Amino acid sequence: MFQVHPTAIVDRHVELGEGVRIGAYAVIEGRITIGKGSVIAPHSVIAGNTIIGERCEIGPAAYVGLDPQHLHFDRTTESWAIVGDNTIVREGASIHRASKPGRENATLVGSHCFLMSTAHVAHDCKLADHVVMANGALLGGHVEVGERAFLGGGCVIHQFCKIGRLVVISGNEAVSHDIPPFAAARYGGIKGYNAVGCKRAGMSRESIHAIRAAFNCLHSNRTFPRAVDAIRLLGSDVPEVQEILDFIAASKRGIQPSVRFLGRGTSPSDDQ
Repeated sequence: MFQVHPTAIVDRHVELGEGVRIGAYAVIEGRITIGKGSVIAPHSVIAGNTIIGERCEIGPAAYVGLDPQHLHFDRTTESWAIVGDNTIVREGASIHRASKPGRENATLVGSHCFLMSTAHVAHDCKLADHVVMANGALLGGHVEVGERAFLGGGCVIHQFCKIGRLVVISGNEAVSHDIPPFAAARYGGIKGYNAVGCKRAGMSRESIHAIRAAFNCLHSNRTFPRAVDAIRLLGSDVPEVQEILDFIAASKRGIQPSVRFLGRGTSPSDDQ
């Protein structure tokens, strides 16, 4: 069974799983599926073609599956938003549907993600599992965020940027280029590697040392071709280092530079 508050508006096309609870004044309209055990808190709005996974918490006053904020979006387009299992979307946070039709092009938020209050996931974004977006973190359209990334409060990510796995971005940062896996971004660039995140993820000491050596190469070489050559000369066969190299090679927007070459936010104690 499921529970729907008498003041909530639920479209007849909505599919509710076992144990779903819908709070007061929630509005759920469209071709929507809500997985078992999920809770839609009061005043939340879920619209369009949207799939909410199992055991999710949405709201209060969260907005999921609304039209993309795209000047040329055709409202007749059958576009989608998909939210994975065990994901939390807190008050005032928003996830918009894709600008392109088809479930395969859906805006995607993975499982076990945590979107804190007023965070925004724009159209066509792809978030992997265990991503955390702190209060007021904003993603432009088509942004991709890797597994276990942490986006600090008030940070803004430019459209089409890619954020690698286990990246940590400081609060109030403005990111306009790609950030490779395991990086720590602050002061407008890459400050170091995410030492705490890597340890919490259970990485081996060998992998963490190899990642640190790779980031030292990024800090020691002004151009990325030279940095990549330096990383390769390390001769490391650690998979995480190859992941960094593959990410840099595939980047289309370019990589966010080291803070060492931006002339701010560095000191001798920052060396890692």
